Amino acid sequence: MQDNTKRADRVLFWAKVIFILLIVLWVQYIFLVTSVYLFFGDLFAAFAGVFFVVLSFCAFAGIFISVITFGVSYLSWLHRAVTNLRLLTTTSYSPMGAVLLTCIPFVGCFLNYFIFSDLVKSQERCMRQRGILKNRFPKRILNAWVLAMLLLMVVVFACPQQTEPLMVDYATQKFNSINAVELLEKTLIVIIPILYIMSFSAYAKQERELFQFHTEALFQKRVDEAIRERDIMRAAEMLRKKQSSENLETTQTEDSESKQ
Repeated sequence: MQDNTKRADRVLFWAKVIFILLIVLWVQYIFLVTSVYLFFGDLFAAFAGVFFVVLSFCAFAGIFISVITFGVSYLSWLHRAVTNLRLLTTTSYSPMGAVLLTCIPFVGCFLNYFIFSDLVKSQERCMRQRGILKNRFPKRILNAWVLAMLLLMVVVFACPQQTEPLMVDYATQKFNSINAVELLEKTLIVIIPILYIMSFSAYAKQERELFQFHTEALFQKRVDEAIRERDIMRAAEMLRKKQSSENLETTQTEDSESKQ
């Protein structure tokens, strides 16, 4: 069983980076809508337009790079997480099977829900058997994540126009249809990563506790084996001394009898 803590920390780091960039885009959207309604003037509108275009480009570039790095880190973590658990208990998915299913476009994120749920179930069963399960995994947060994903997919496919970027005519201060559905879509994009971060953090915490217990158990086992070997060697040494003492007494007795 190998330490998977550093991989989990990298996954969490890049997930938080993606979340922060999505928050930037969401705040930009809210501010842009507010500025259109409040009408701060042509000069401000022109400046805001250029600023938001540059900010959007930088944010999307950062998200693209972060998503790729996150994906590589997550797949590496997932493979090791399944491998570690299979050394202690049984899982429904093999390490490579879990990775390949997660890589399937569009469907992979939903298949990952079942893979992650199986990891949670197997890990908690393993920890319960060893008596180290302190807090149950918050399954409702993971369920909320997949429900938010499904709702986002419904919004995207049912109202594809909502995925178009917000276009504003600053000359007339008019904009394309900004409504509750569009706001819901952009809000879900922000909510989904934070729900997954919360779920992943809870699992990583249990994973760290299980690895620490396993490491301590192995260390204690080695200590017990070393003590047992030392006791055996001590007993063997005492037996040799006893035999040598008996042989010496026997030799002395035979010499004494031969002299008489």
